[in-house]
Amino acid sequence: MTRRVLVSLHDVSPRHEKAVQHALDLLREFEIPPVPLLVVPDFHGQWPLDAHPAFLEKLRSWQEQGHELVLHGYWHRELELDAKAGGAGESLKRQFLTGGEGEFLSLDAARTTERLDAGLAMWDRCGLSPRPKGFIPPAWLHNDALDAELWKRGFTWTENHAGLRYYSGAEVANPVISWASRDRIRRIASRVVCPSLERLWRKRPVMRIALHPHDFDWPALERSIRLVLARARKHGNWALPGAVARS
Repeated sequence: MTRRVLVSLHDVSPRHEKAVQHALDLLREFEIPPVPLLVVPDFHGQWPLDAHPAFLEKLRSWQEQGHELVLHGYWHRELELDAKAGGAGESLKRQFLTGGEGEFLSLDAARTTERLDAGLAMWDRCGLSPRPKGFIPPAWLHNDALDAELWKRGFTWTENHAGLRYYSGAEVANPVISWASRDRIRRIASRVVCPSLERLWRKRPVMRIALHPHDFDWPALERSIRLVLARARKHGNWALPGAVARS
């Protein structure tokens, strides 16, 4: 069986415009077809899409090239008030899985609804069309209310750390390889762990590779990304979330 490899580019925002373009250039170098671009409507509350018309033109251009625009939270940042509402389980995830960016982790149903609707409203104000079919919460951290609210709003797929979930009820278990750049220890660990995971998971039918703009701030991490992509190309075929759902 030929492995299918899903590549995605996270944190697409005017804040990261140069890094996003660099990442897309790298993907073309590896002959990777268009990938999901995870768009943040107002990154950290300082980079609203509707204040950056030139970047919006780039988003439309990338969309015309075949890249799927995916809604990726709203601020990509967890508010202090939201964090206080969480319990012990959320606290552990917050500590080990993200650096304050698990925006949807501890939201109740009402705040989940508000944040999703704010994201879609920004999408509409910016004239992005069609509305997104995919939603991935920052750091892949869901709350109990999120999926049901996604399906109500016309989203058809989402992801968590374990794999893909679809409106139809289908689930595809597939691990994700993602580099961590927040500090030196994580960067060193990523350079060891990510290529090792590609080898370990080589016989799995589906594997995800998630890239983030800050990965490209560090030449050593970019070399690791290139190594993993080269191996993935040798041992699998590039795919998209929709194609996996249909198979």
